[in-house]
Amino acid sequence: MPVIAWAAAAACLSGAATLLLTPAMIKAAHAFDWLDYPQADRWHATPTALMGGVAMYGAGALALLLLGPLAGVGTDVGLIGGGATLLFAVGMVDDLWGVGPTTKLAAQVGAAVLLMAAGHVFGPEWPLWASAPVTLVWVIGITNAVNLLDNMDGLAAGIGGIAAVALTAFAAAGGALLAALLGGTVGGAALGFLWFNAKPARIFMGDCGSLVLGYGVAALAVMGQGAVAAGPGVAVLAPICALAVPILDTTLVTVARTQAGRPVTNGGQDHTSHRLVTLGLSESAAVVTLHGMSAVAGGVGLTALVVEPTLFYAACAFGTVALGVIGGSLGRLDVYRTTRVGGDGAPSVSMGPSSNAQAGQGRWQTVEAYLVGDSLLIGGALAATHALVGSGGLAGGEGVPIVEGGVLVGAIQLAVLYAMGLYRRLWRHAGTPGIARIVGTILLAQAAAAGGLALVYGLGAVSAPLLMVDGVILTLGVLGSRLGRRGLQRGASFYRSRVAPAESTSNVLLYGTGERAMLALRALRDAEETDRVPVGFVDPDPSKQDQIVQGLPVFGGPGACADLCREHDVDEVIVAVGDAAADREQEVARQCAEAGVACRSFDVQMKPLGAGREDPTHGEPMHGPPA
Repeated sequence: MPVIAWAAAAACLSGAATLLLTPAMIKAAHAFDWLDYPQADRWHATPTALMGGVAMYGAGALALLLLGPLAGVGTDVGLIGGGATLLFAVGMVDDLWGVGPTTKLAAQVGAAVLLMAAGHVFGPEWPLWASAPVTLVWVIGITNAVNLLDNMDGLAAGIGGIAAVALTAFAAAGGALLAALLGGTVGGAALGFLWFNAKPARIFMGDCGSLVLGYGVAALAVMGQGAVAAGPGVAVLAPICALAVPILDTTLVTVARTQAGRPVTNGGQDHTSHRLVTLGLSESAAVVTLHGMSAVAGGVGLTALVVEPTLFYAACAFGTVALGVIGGSLGRLDVYRTTRVGGDGAPSVSMGPSSNAQAGQGRWQTVEAYLVGDSLLIGGALAATHALVGSGGLAGGEGVPIVEGGVLVGAIQLAVLYAMGLYRRLWRHAGTPGIARIVGTILLAQAAAAGGLALVYGLGAVSAPLLMVDGVILTLGVLGSRLGRRGLQRGASFYRSRVAPAESTSNVLLYGTGERAMLALRALRDAEETDRVPVGFVDPDPSKQDQIVQGLPVFGGPGACADLCREHDVDEVIVAVGDAAADREQEVARQCAEAGVACRSFDVQMKPLGAGREDPTHGEPMHGPPA
């Protein structure tokens, strides 16, 4: 029977068994008071059944015991199953009575040793002195990462199941029967449990489930590396891609807690999922977003099976930068000052950039992050260009060594980016001038790279098509890295205003489309609070009506202000036209009163500061220097 058929059989059997066993565990949990009650560092707001991991473990064990001997891998399954059993036992004790972190760590070390005893190590072609410690760190890290992801309904089960599917496909492509059988078992159990664990969750898997699930996908990633013959590092990178979301979450939590001076081992509502909710998404949307990210990351890993290695390396480089942008953006949100309310326990307000994070991230740390990111982008662009255009050498077969030429071109490009000041400014508010600056800088960098190639290797080494394609790819990458945070904020703002507006959200209509209105729009979008959501503009200039400005429509003239407020459920109108149109403010205020909505004026003031004297112009706009 084909390997993929064994994987499908294992998935169906473990999934069906999980669907049958989980309802029984729900009843047993309520009967024996195995319930997870709401706590300050937990997300749920109602007592929920625990011990779902018993159903998952039982279903997986049943599938392996039945199918393992039939597939002829019963002995090999025993050692890996022993590691899972060890973690299941420790997790169950922890769920019922609690155990210390040292005991958990010892169990994870034991499970990793059993995996290595079965002949599976991280980097199978590496020397044992290198692969053994990496395997140990990998198993412990991923096991805990999946355990930490079990913080929202359906999150860990969904991501674990998606990762298992991707890793199983990778192993099956290489004919690894044992890995495919184990992967089908893990994926079926996780996705079967998701039926009961999705919001609103009827049962949690607990540590007896999350530790086993984490160990299962960690072992799968290790076992699949020796299955596929690919380029250097491909077999190692591809399984890592499938677990990118757990790695991102653990890294983000570790860095954020360290910068905030909080113990890394303590629980809290500072995970990636919590930060997405703080940004404005609902709990379900945050979980679905992370599921989607996991599916995309797993898909990138599977591209290693169908594309040449250089193109896969490029995809990994761009994906790493994308995850860095997402993690950096979410890491600036201060989730340590939020308060819990009823319902699903989501924060009542969305907080702005963390003062702790800002204090721990000085200018040079920001520059270093950009340098690392741009180095990955430059390397990824060169790799993708070589795969798409190159033919034997960096410059189209003109005798330029790939590695040496790539290092030369990359160093020149990075130097030009630095010299042109792409690291001297914040890109949080970058607009058209910033985009033009990036495009111009990349053009200059490509010209400098062509000059460097000609100087070192001769004029024949310069390949115009290669440099053009490389420039386009690099430009898109740099633009994405600089504008990614702004795009994330805009996406969250669009979701809040159009997809799932909260009860406390106020729809805001802006009067005016000039510079002052743009400042007001920026202030609304970047404010720490999220209870004001801009929905559009009103402008007296007919030429601007029915246009799109900064992603928002210009609805019409001021005469229709009252009707627009009713039509678009506007709660507040903000007038941002300046002193030259003071008469219009009164008319807009009258229409707002007619429609029953609030009306405010937006102004930017400069006030003189004096020591020991009163300011006669306090509260008034500054039209000139103080006397």
